Amino acid sequence: MRISRYSRMDTTVRPGSFLSVVYVSEGEGEGLDAEEIVAQIRADIDAIDGVAVSSEDSDPLSVKGLYKLLKRLKLPGRDLVLVTDGSEYSDLDDLVGAGYVNYVNLEVDGPLDKSQAECVRILDNCGCPYMVTATLIPGRISESALRELASEIPGSRHLILKAGKSPDPARKLDQKELASLASSVRGLAKDVRLVMR
Repeated sequence: MRISRYSRMDTTVRPGSFLSVVYVSEGEGEGLDAEEIVAQIRADIDAIDGVAVSSEDSDPLSVKGLYKLLKRLKLPGRDLVLVTDGSEYSDLDDLVGAGYVNYVNLEVDGPLDKSQAECVRILDNCGCPYMVTATLIPGRISESALRELASEIPGSRHLILKAGKSPDPARKLDQKELASLASSVRGLAKDVRLVMR
């Protein structure tokens, strides 16, 4: 495992929170110094609400050595947020039960697949707060698919919708389409927010 990137302050991973975000990657090799990052985060404890762990190339739950890093990043009185696509959920209940993870941001691009549905079931059963971030990809998302997603996540604290890149460069969701998709699930999911990037 290596730390591929670090963001000292982020307000988009969990609405209303100031988080430091650590991005992990599979494998060894060049990466950021974990000791320096942990020291930086501990120095910032009064300015942040917690730490998030994410990955740009795989589910962080599949990264070997994640437990040790989470243990080092967990700050007293602060949340540790795990950003996951839900594909590697088998250790999730252990991480929550051990107090390493206090909040989950589940990233999806449509209705939940089997792994993601199991991830939501685990989170609901263990009482871990979570939110869902849905990437809106043209051709893969529709109002009906988004409504199906909303019905599958009644325990979610937030539903964040963000525009994604289309596999077809000629097809892009415009502002009106994005607003329509967001409107289609307001009232079905808690705290629906459309994030434009």
